[in-house]
Amino acid sequence: MMIPAHALAGIACIHIGWMVSRGNKNWLAIGIVLAFLSHAVIDALAIFTYHDGNPSGSIFSQSVFWFWMAGGIAIIYWALKNDRRYGYGILAALSYDIWDHWILRSISCAKDGFPDGCMSVYAYENLHLHHLEWFILDTVFAGVERHYGDESYFIVELICVCLLLVSIFWLRNTAPLPHQGDEEE
Repeated sequence: MMIPAHALAGIACIHIGWMVSRGNKNWLAIGIVLAFLSHAVIDALAIFTYHDGNPSGSIFSQSVFWFWMAGGIAIIYWALKNDRRYGYGILAALSYDIWDHWILRSISCAKDGFPDGCMSVYAYENLHLHHLEWFILDTVFAGVERHYGDESYFIVELICVCLLLVSIFWLRNTAPLPHQGDEEE
């Protein structure tokens, strides 16, 4: 769920930045900051979802992984085709995972020649952007049961993504972005 959910949240945040700015020339920056912060909120809420798609796990896990991967690619393609500014929100919303899971892990694993199991490496933890998510989990959701890996909670992921999709279409109608080049920059 995470790539589609983060991408959709990034798109929504660009519209929300436009809405809350009330014509401020910095509306896009506001949307990007909101998109960045949305990552921690979505990841914290993921305790109520399956959140266990794995390309090398069980058949169910693999199916979930490839379903969300294809969905994420489709959403990003649609977004960039419709408005390049959505790309800024998507990138900001995905930046936690890009930094923590790709860049830091690659740096950490490179020195060992990328051994098997590199995805379980959490090196340079003090540099992780996910600290905000962990803060939310340890304060707002302290003691709340996590449902990671519970296959029945996949439906919660579907519902969340559907709600985000509906919100995007609502925002596109109620708070359409100014035409590119028309906004003050």
